[in-house]
Amino acid sequence: MHNIAVIGAGMAGCTLARRLVDAGRRVHVFDKGRAAGGRMATRVAGRLRFDHGAQFMSVRGDAMRARLPEWQQAGVLARWPQAAVGDSERWVAVPGMNALAPRMLWGAEFSAQTLIHTLGADRFGWWLAEESGTLPDCFDAVLVTLPAPQAVTLFERSTGAGLARFIDAMRQIRYAPCWTLMLSLSERLDVADCLRFPAGGALNWAARDSGKPQRDASRECWVVHADPLWSRQHLECEPEQIEALLTEAFAAAVGRAVVPVQRCAHRWRYARVVDALGQPCLWDADARVGYASDGCLGERIEDAFDSANALADRVLEAGANRDLPWVHAAEQHVHLR
Repeated sequence: MHNIAVIGAGMAGCTLARRLVDAGRRVHVFDKGRAAGGRMATRVAGRLRFDHGAQFMSVRGDAMRARLPEWQQAGVLARWPQAAVGDSERWVAVPGMNALAPRMLWGAEFSAQTLIHTLGADRFGWWLAEESGTLPDCFDAVLVTLPAPQAVTLFERSTGAGLARFIDAMRQIRYAPCWTLMLSLSERLDVADCLRFPAGGALNWAARDSGKPQRDASRECWVVHADPLWSRQHLECEPEQIEALLTEAFAAAVGRAVVPVQRCAHRWRYARVVDALGQPCLWDADARVGYASDGCLGERIEDAFDSANALADRVLEAGANRDLPWVHAAEQHVHLR
């Protein structure tokens, strides 16, 4: 397997790309977003920057811990002391949470704003299609890293390979949504940089984004995450409604009036895994299709990293190309993009 497609460019997709490129594979990553990173996202508005998705990484396992020195040396990762809990350190990408993904994708081909609508297998290998038509390449394997509901929809549209086992497994994964409020204020708030709130209210977490390493501290920028239950109850509200409601809740929480210079709300439908699959990944060596995501193991960025590493192991363990027609056809296929 030399030519591999990865669908989704969050932590799982980026980890797969890094492992497979390092192993000498040709990797093409596709994502519907404007940039790689998934929920490791940074919103830029003029001179303002907001990490409006995942706020930090916590590292517990040896596999991700072994990567920290490399990322620090490359200048894309730093400790965030204000968010530490006891001896448990918190890490952030710099200068924004989306900075780590491009580093991990070095050597892979990346197509942003490409929504894969359908996939299928024939004698030449796996083909992918947008709604507008089929892409001009074929692949020896397809690895999907989307949130489970989106992956189920994609697999249900697939042809040429039986994927019922994947679909049944992914339907067991459950997520909680999250509304996020991004606030720019004219004055600095006299409160801690990280605020955690008890369950049952509107708010779950708030952080002074401008207080993170290598951010513009001259700007008072906050990211506020709503409580999961509150987010579900207000899931279909308009962003303008959410902006007003969460601004009011945040002002009450900090005990003073909050007058935004700028504010914006973003809805994450699949923000947090609440019921994980309980196995590292899914892989069918005969069909050459796999699935990895945080939904396989848990809610943290490291869970997506570990899931992707498990899938990369299985892909690489599949060994050298077997004598299948599509392998030879793929090697001769002209790359047009």
